[in-house]
Amino acid sequence: MDTSAPSSSVRQRRLIVASTFIGSTIEWYDFFIFGIISALFLNKLFFPTFDPTIGTILGFMAFATAWLVRPIGGVIAGHLGDKIGRKTTLLWSFIIMGAATTLIGFLPTYETAGSVGAILLVLLRVLQGLSAGAEYGGAIVAVVEHADESKRGLFGSVPQSASFFGLLLGNATFLLMINLDKQALMDWGWRVPFLLSAGMLGVGMYIRNKVSESPAFIKARASGNIEKVPFMTVLREYPRQLFGVMFAQAAPNTFFYTCAVAMVSYTVSKLGMNQSDMLIAVCIGAAVEMFTIPMYGALADKIGRRKVFVWGIFVLLASALPFCFAVEAKSYIGIVVGYVFVLGIGHAACHGSQASLFADMFPTSVRYTGISAGYQTSGAIFGGPLPIVATALIAAQGGGIRLFFGYTMFIGFVSLVAIMASKPHYSLVNRSAGQDDKSRQANAST
Repeated sequence: MDTSAPSSSVRQRRLIVASTFIGSTIEWYDFFIFGIISALFLNKLFFPTFDPTIGTILGFMAFATAWLVRPIGGVIAGHLGDKIGRKTTLLWSFIIMGAATTLIGFLPTYETAGSVGAILLVLLRVLQGLSAGAEYGGAIVAVVEHADESKRGLFGSVPQSASFFGLLLGNATFLLMINLDKQALMDWGWRVPFLLSAGMLGVGMYIRNKVSESPAFIKARASGNIEKVPFMTVLREYPRQLFGVMFAQAAPNTFFYTCAVAMVSYTVSKLGMNQSDMLIAVCIGAAVEMFTIPMYGALADKIGRRKVFVWGIFVLLASALPFCFAVEAKSYIGIVVGYVFVLGIGHAACHGSQASLFADMFPTSVRYTGISAGYQTSGAIFGGPLPIVATALIAAQGGGIRLFFGYTMFIGFVSLVAIMASKPHYSLVNRSAGQDDKSRQANAST
């Protein structure tokens, strides 16, 4: 962080680590359980009158809706976070996510309300997307700006790790639910994971309210270094950094949702594999990643963020074909190993290093906006539509998956080129908030 900015106390650093971990866990639990239900139940609950393949695509379109609005949420939250502060923005993003997720648990299905339920589902999914768009950038900016320079990679990996704890909780909750009688599961069991968010909402609000504002933002506000319209400043003066974040993140988004959503749906609906087995496989990969992300974050502090990120892309590329072959062979052991390599090694390396890597690309005055806009736009293009792309490519190949995995590898190469070509221009080392304008002008002149 900026060496001239007031430093956080040890207590505040511990509090920001705890609050971002718990807050991100709950926020992403809410977001991920929708991904699970879209893969396993959504077509039957809200789109039962359509052909199964069309119903699945419609379910995934509802899933993708949140990704399409996440850039909007990121820009809105970035604007507020860079103008009024990180703390308030993160608190409200959490409240909106928790409320929207809880309300999904009360929705009427097609059987009781026809298309009304589906419309309400999409509207609440939009609120989830706006909130999730605010979460990522705010969480990593807040924690990185509180951290010592030598531990920014480790601190920045905390909310990243928490997102997988949220995924783990979501899958574990559904694992318990699918042991119910099938009729009970379809009648009310699917609602339980959403309704549990109500209790989590109160806990998260209490924790996030106790976190102090980041020292770097306090310094920027005191010096008057606040942009009137941060997003326009990013577009005008930091396009290289913005597109660098956007395309570097393409492969991690693609490979993650291949594992967490697309292959769960394919193996269960097309190959007849057991739902519980596939959710366990996702849980194993998520559990491994939850622990390896901070390890990669610490390694990024030692050898450099870019090196760790590039290593992660190489692992994702190397894992694609073996994972594809394991799915084709219906080898459960091979699939589990694939989840461990894709999530626990490749994706973890990218996720563990990217917070501090992306934070270095923007100055304090537009950091929240720049990171959120790039990351969430990448998700809207490569993450949310991924299950739809997978379904369409699999159908085009007559049920085969090699065409789809070829697509994932192509996206991997796009990310590799993007991260190699994009260099952070704004290291947080030895730069005060007041120096941001001078640095920006120097960069613009080159």
